Amino acid sequence: MQASANDKDVLLEIGDLTAGYGAQPVLHGISLHVARNEFVAVIGANTAGKSTLLRAISGLLPQCKGRIVFDGKDLTKLKAHEIAGLGIAHVPEGRHVFPEMTVEDNLRMGAYAHADQAVTQQSLERVFELFPRLKERRMQYAGSMSGGEQQMVAVGRGMMLEPKLLILDEPSLGLAPLVVEEMHQRFLDIHRSGVTVLLVEQNVSLALHSAERAYVMSSGSIEIEGSARELLHDDRIRKAYLGI
Repeated sequence: MQASANDKDVLLEIGDLTAGYGAQPVLHGISLHVARNEFVAVIGANTAGKSTLLRAISGLLPQCKGRIVFDGKDLTKLKAHEIAGLGIAHVPEGRHVFPEMTVEDNLRMGAYAHADQAVTQQSLERVFELFPRLKERRMQYAGSMSGGEQQMVAVGRGMMLEPKLLILDEPSLGLAPLVVEEMHQRFLDIHRSGVTVLLVEQNVSLALHSAERAYVMSSGSIEIEGSARELLHDDRIRKAYLGI
């Protein structure tokens, strides 16, 4: 039996969320929850609405109906920068680094909410511990780096916020398999450090091996939910997404 939202210390709770970009909604009555210190994955096909869900959570999609509550606060009427200030770091699909800025300057952009420079420096050192390659290349322009290195910059920039919740949107997209495995190890390290993680990922096998629980989306709705272990052995998932 799955834990309900009432069984755990819920950090993020979404209820009956409908959202989209125009007259036709992309999300249809989405309900899910993420407990504090949990690692949750959302999987599904390209057109399932996974990225739209993340954009709604982080305030990048204003046309929303329903309930989004984070750490006891209603997010539905807040702007994106206010939501980030509450402790939600969104690492978008496609990385979106600033190519003509150095690695370190890119990272420091993520610490805009820190007024104390000492806190920013501590955050920077933690990111360098997580991604030693970024420390080696701190003065290199981000646009000259490989796709995997840019993804490290994007994740590191999110971690500079010192988030309570890290949202990752398709972090393996366009990366070599070895780099993908390395990145997912870092996500596990981040989770073990006490950060709650919500991962959207098309690499279903890797997502289910990383997460504790998962939701399966299809056509803007939640079709299946369960523990990651259960879903790895679910015939519907194995046939539709794992090719087994």
